[in-house]
Amino acid sequence: MTIKIKNHILPMVMLLGAILSLSHERFDAPKFVIPAVLPVTDQQPSYQQHDASTELTHMVHSATAVALPNGNLLAMWYGGSREGHTDVKIYSSLFDQQQQQWQAPKAILDRMQVSNDLDRYVKKVGNPVLIRHPQGPLVLVYVSVSLAGWATSQINMMLSYDDGQTWHPSKHLVTSPFINISTLVKNDAVIYQDGTIGITAYHELVGEFSEIVRVTLDGQVINKYRMSSGDKTIQPTVATYSPTQAVTFMRDTGKDVQKVRRSTTDDGGLTWSAYETTQLDNLSSAIYTFTGHKGRSWMVYNDAPKGQEHGRNTLALAVSDDKGINWKTVHHFERIEEPEVKESKFAYPWVARGFDGQFHLFYTWNRKIIKHIAFNQAWLEGKA
Repeated sequence: MTIKIKNHILPMVMLLGAILSLSHERFDAPKFVIPAVLPVTDQQPSYQQHDASTELTHMVHSATAVALPNGNLLAMWYGGSREGHTDVKIYSSLFDQQQQQWQAPKAILDRMQVSNDLDRYVKKVGNPVLIRHPQGPLVLVYVSVSLAGWATSQINMMLSYDDGQTWHPSKHLVTSPFINISTLVKNDAVIYQDGTIGITAYHELVGEFSEIVRVTLDGQVINKYRMSSGDKTIQPTVATYSPTQAVTFMRDTGKDVQKVRRSTTDDGGLTWSAYETTQLDNLSSAIYTFTGHKGRSWMVYNDAPKGQEHGRNTLALAVSDDKGINWKTVHHFERIEEPEVKESKFAYPWVARGFDGQFHLFYTWNRKIIKHIAFNQAWLEGKA
């Protein structure tokens, strides 16, 4: 009997050993790279608006952007006839800082190319996230789906060593040794001091929760850190304050609270506190946080209160002086009143910081245009 039991459990033991040996290389305890404090060169407030996209496609959504060393900006988004359609592609455009003009967008990725890269069927693509790595390359993480809807998605990674002019083939990120589905991305990553990347990810299939997926530049998943202690918290956005301290804010998808959630870490993201509720109203819409001078935290978010029928007809800016415990809404980038409110949707903000210290806000405008608003520190502080 004893021998039979051992023989029965032997395959499971071998499988567990194989899983544990997937990441045999040792990595440092996580410590965040803190973004450099950029000089404030312009004392006068500056605020400019542009359209990053054209009407090349009927629908556009989920913008991401990074600053390039030459001062230009690289932005991406997905577009097509409608969200989730097989004709959706990921588009790229370059902003010429001297000319103050966006170039015509071009498609850099579609489902057929992803299928060829990964050697598997891909139904649709979405949600690109651009990452500027300190070692030089640009990293693109994006979502792909092979069956059903977004809840069954997977994430993939591409690298560019020429500031986005060309891209290496996609690599599929194995975030689970079993089913490996229901991993999505929306917001910026964190970088660790050993060069690994902390992808801020979330799951929608069961529970709806957030986590950090820690990967190497070659796409090896080495660990995952659960960020939310409960469920109904997705699309985490992280502000780092020291090599070990950070705060994450999450979109709440429940029907009861409908406010932005907050959680903290003191060990580089290994563990996170039980999430708490901020006073920021939010009807399950994407948010984005960033830091400025004087230790302030800023957030771009949809601030519609609970009970309002249309949750994305406003896009607001809030500021906090205590790492996101207390907030004050100080500006609205968009605010539409009746009767146009039913047709107005402003969503999925992203903020990139230029090497000159300027801030660049991107967001989806009515699913038709990717809006770009550039403002400096003086304008920002004038709102505090």
